[in-house]
Amino acid sequence: MRVLHFGNVANNGYNNAKLLRRLGVAADVLCDESYALAQPEWEDAEFDRAVDPLAPVDELRSAVSWERPSWVLQVADPFTQRRFRGQFRLERALVRLRDRWTVRRIHDDLEADYAPLQAVLGAPLTLDDVLEARRAAWMHGLLVGGLERLFGRYDLVQAYATHPSFVLATAPDAPAVCFEHGTLRELPFEDSWRGRMLSLAYRRAAKVIITNADVIGSARRLGLENTVFIPHPVDETKYTPGSSPLGEELRAAGFGPIVVAPARQDWRDKRNDVMVRALESLVRGRFPRALLVLGDWGGDAHRTHALVEELGLEENVRWTPPVPKLQLIDLYRAADVVLDQFEFGTFGGIAPEAMACARPVVMAFDRALHEWCFPEPPPIVDARDERSLSQVLEQLAGDQAERERLGLAGRAWVERHHGWRLVAGRQRAIYEELLAPSA
Repeated sequence: MRVLHFGNVANNGYNNAKLLRRLGVAADVLCDESYALAQPEWEDAEFDRAVDPLAPVDELRSAVSWERPSWVLQVADPFTQRRFRGQFRLERALVRLRDRWTVRRIHDDLEADYAPLQAVLGAPLTLDDVLEARRAAWMHGLLVGGLERLFGRYDLVQAYATHPSFVLATAPDAPAVCFEHGTLRELPFEDSWRGRMLSLAYRRAAKVIITNADVIGSARRLGLENTVFIPHPVDETKYTPGSSPLGEELRAAGFGPIVVAPARQDWRDKRNDVMVRALESLVRGRFPRALLVLGDWGGDAHRTHALVEELGLEENVRWTPPVPKLQLIDLYRAADVVLDQFEFGTFGGIAPEAMACARPVVMAFDRALHEWCFPEPPPIVDARDERSLSQVLEQLAGDQAERERLGLAGRAWVERHHGWRLVAGRQRAIYEELLAPSA
C-alpha cells in the first residue's frame, strides 16, 4: 500500500510516516509548511547555529548537513515559476470559470451528507464554499504540480489540520483519513467556508484519528461515527532519560528546582500566567533559587515578560526560543519538573515527550476525560490554578524520591500506551482495513 501524509503541522505527518516505514508501510509525507518549526530538520537534525523557528526553509536547510529522506516530498516555490506579472491572478480567475460545473456537481454530491450538519452549524453549504475550497486547493497544489495528480499516485491520503477540506474539494471520493491534532476542537464550527468544508470532510472521511481526548465532545456534536483514538506520534527510542549539559550548568550556578515550561505563550489555552505566579510562591518561600524556563514565543509573550518584571522574577526566569527537538530533549532532561498547560485537562506533545525522558509532568489533567481512550491514566500530577500548582511544585521540589518515582512511572506508561509501535501499528491496521478487497 502507498499512503500520502498530507500536511505537516508540528511534524506529525513526518513523524507518522517515519514510524510507519519502520513497519513496512510505503508512507510519504508532503512537508508543505513554509517555516522551520514544521520541517523534518527541526525534528531530527543537529544544528550548527541558532535558527529562527519561523525562518524560511532554505535558511533552515543551510544550517544543517542532514539529508532529507527520499520519502519527504519536495515542494516548489510557485512564485519563482511565474512567466509574467499577474499570472496567478489570471489563472485563479480561469480556474473559477473552468470549475463552475465541477463545483456544482461536487456541491450536489455533498449536500445530503451535509444536511445533518446544517442544524449544528447554523448555515447551509453553499456553492461559494466549495468554490473557495477548490481555489485554495488549487493554490496549494502549485507547490507540487497539482493535488489531483498527487493524490492519484497513492492508495490512501491521510490529511492533517485543515487539509481534509482540500481533499474533499479536489477528490471527494478518494479514500481519506483525517488526523485531528486539536483541529477538531473549534475549527469545524467556524462560520466560514473552511469550517463548513472541514466539518463535512471529517464526516465523510473513512476514519478520523483523534489524538486529543477532550475533542470527543466535538466529534459527537458533529455526529461522527468514524472516529478512532490513536496518540500522536512520540518516539520513545529518541526521547529517553539521560544527562543534560544545560542541567549541569544551571545546577552549578546554584539554581534549583528547575521547572521547564516550553509551551508557547498563550494565556487562554496554556495559562502561562499561572506558571509565573506559582514560581513567585516558590521564590518567596523555601526555594529562592527556583528557576522557571519559559518558551519565548507566542502571542502573549509580551504579557508574560511584563508579568515576570512586575513580580521581580527576572533572575528566576530563563527564556528559550522554540528549539529543535534534539535540543528540546536536553531541556526536558535538565528539568526537575516539566509543565504542560493548565486549561483543557488533556495533553498534546509536551507531556508524553517529557515522560519518555523520565521527567515528572504537572498540568491540568482530567483523568475521567481519558477513560474512554486509555486503559490506565498516565502518572501526571493535576493542578489547575496558581494555588494548586504552587503546592505541587513545593512538594516535588523537596522530594527527590517522588520526582524519580513519577519520572520512572511516566516512562513506563509511555512505553505501554504511547509508544511508537502502538501508534504506527494502529494506523497501519486502519489502512489494511480500508484497503482490504471487498468480500
